[in-house]
Parts: sequence; structure tokens; C-alpha cells
Amino acid sequence: MSEYIHEIVLQEYLMENIADLDLTVQYKSSLRMKLINAKLNKSGTFWDLNGELENGTWIPIEVEWISSNFISHKHNQNPNLGKFKEGNGVLIVLRKNQDLSGIQQISIFDCLSEAQFKKNFSAWFKGKSPEYIDETLKTYMVGAYKREIPRIILYPLSKHARANYFPNESLYKKHDFDPSIIGFKAAGYNKNAFIRDLQPNDICLFIAADGKRGSRKDFIEKIKKQQLSLYRLTGYKVKEKIVNKQVTPTGIDDKYWADEIKAGQMIYPYICRVEDRPFLEKTDLLFPYIENFSDNTWEAFRSCIQYGEYREISPLDFTVLISRL
Repeated sequence: MSEYIHEIVLQEYLMENIADLDLTVQYKSSLRMKLINAKLNKSGTFWDLNGELENGTWIPIEVEWISSNFISHKHNQNPNLGKFKEGNGVLIVLRKNQDLSGIQQISIFDCLSEAQFKKNFSAWFKGKSPEYIDETLKTYMVGAYKREIPRIILYPLSKHARANYFPNESLYKKHDFDPSIIGFKAAGYNKNAFIRDLQPNDICLFIAADGKRGSRKDFIEKIKKQQLSLYRLTGYKVKEKIVNKQVTPTGIDDKYWADEIKAGQMIYPYICRVEDRPFLEKTDLLFPYIENFSDNTWEAFRSCIQYGEYREISPLDFTVLISRL
């Protein structure tokens, strides 16, 4: 069982249920006393919990699935073993399978039958499982984890978008004091996990090109023949994570870009700050044909240019692209 469920789960079960388990401890020369409370041990010593006896005394508690784990985890060699014993420390296990000299052991099976424990633990675990799933996965979810590899976001520039972002060849700012930002509609933000995951040092690559629609085959063939004009290819490094300016104060006007001002309403609630100067700026060139691009990479560029979709390419594909400009 411990192979699939870590003992930390048993620790949490004990903390939440110890008062109902009727576990009793021999405290020094006194009569046995009931454990009525337990909390995590944060002292840096090896034992897992501190438990409260009915007389208000707190004692060390080590938790293992079986007794022999106390030895296999080398707690018997720990420098704080003496402190554990002096504090009337106890080992709580599910099953006793080994005598341990000088260590007081309590088995949960002394208080509950196997069937009772399995029923109680299963019901408790099912109730806790959504929390365990969230806690385990949140570190790896969008926006929560740290990475060294940048994401490369293709940002389409239709004629309409060009008026928003590059009305005078440089990145638009409504006010001189405004930071350099890019914006996303709610639909684009919600649809694309890579947008929600934007982090510092990621790259936003603005692309303005001939957006006449056609098949992927025709798109690639046009590039092979050097017939696809790139009006603009501009790269900015992301400076801060993306935020919702409806929720987070940013100092940016609700009606910031030209189309928002014309419509009299916010269109791009999600904004992301970028560096003030582009690290890549190319205008009026032809899209280079790159033999090593996969179908997925070509499709990313086609979808961005012809359908105005936010897309993502790999850092390697990006490096190859700029080396051929």
C-alpha cells in the first residue's frame, strides 16, 4: 500500500482523525493517556507530528505504515533519537511487524479492525483526493512552474492590428509614460494555454504578411517560390506575466488601443508587458523557405498569417528562422 500512497497521507489522516481513534499512550509512570490532537512537527527533527495528550502535554510522534520502516528510514540512527525518547515519543503504525528496543509503538489496528479502518480510510481518502490532485498538479500547471526554455508566441498583425500596434512604425503607447504592452482578447486567452503561461523572457513575435487564404500545400509552395511577402517581423521579449487589467490595477486605460477607443469599450482585458525595444525588427522582406520545418510548424505560421490565430513555435524553429532572414 505504501508503494502507491505515501505515508504523508497517513500522517494527515491521523491529524484529522486522531481524537476519534481512541489511541492511548503510556506517559512516563502515569496511566495511559489518550491522544486528542496532532499537528505537523516543524522543528526540523525527524519525527512527523507532535501529539497532544489529554493532560495538555505535547509529545513527539513518528508515523510509519509498518514498524520496520522506522529502521529502514534510519530513524534509529538519527542524532535526535534521544530527544525523541526523552519527550515520551511514540511510533504510530498501521501494522506492528517488528519490536523496537526503547520505542513505544501504537498500532491503529489495536483500536480499529482491518475492515473498519479500510472503510474509514477509504471514505476519508475519497473526500481528500480532489485536494490532493489540485495540490500535486498546481506546481506544474500553466503560470505556476518555472522553466528555462522560452515560449515563442506568434502574434498576427492584420491591417487592423497593425493600426493598433505600429501606427508610426514603433510599438504604440497611448501615453508617453505607458509601458510597452501587448493585449489579448478573452477568447484568445481562454483558448490558448501558452498565452496564459507567458513568463519573463518568453518572446512575442509579431507577424504581418499576405493573409490570402489557401491550403497548407499552397502556402508552403508560395514560400518556396519566394512569393510570400513579410511586411513586418518584430520580436519583443516578455518582461512580466500576463494579467487581467479588469482585476489587477495596471495604470493602463480601459480603452487603450485605437479600436478600443473607437468602440468605446475594452476589447483586450489581458495584457502583458514587454521590453521597450524590440530585439528583432525586419520589414519588407520575403518569408524564407526552411527545409527542416515540420508540417506543424508550417501550419502554425499559416494559421497565424491567414486566420489571425495566436500560435506557438519551438525555440529551435525560431532560431532557424531568424538565422535565415
